[in-house]
Amino acid sequence: MTGILKPYFSTDNEAEPALMTVNELAEYLGIGKNRAYELLNTGAIKGFRIGSIWKISKVAVEQFIYEQSGLI
Repeated sequence: MTGILKPYFSTDNEAEPALMTVNELAEYLGIGKNRAYELLNTGAIKGFRIGSIWKISKVAVEQFIYEQSGLI
């Protein structure tokens, strides 16, 4: 990650967990769970599974938002 992008993806806020669930992702983006799963399964948003549970970093979500905005 470049130094220019680093402030946008900072996770310095200790009060917020660095990972979110599919439900939290859907709520955060204002989309349905099915669309959230689609974004994860296609790799549009990078996440990983622990067993059958998806975990998504807030950094990955913010990067997705930034890329979708057309600024990259």
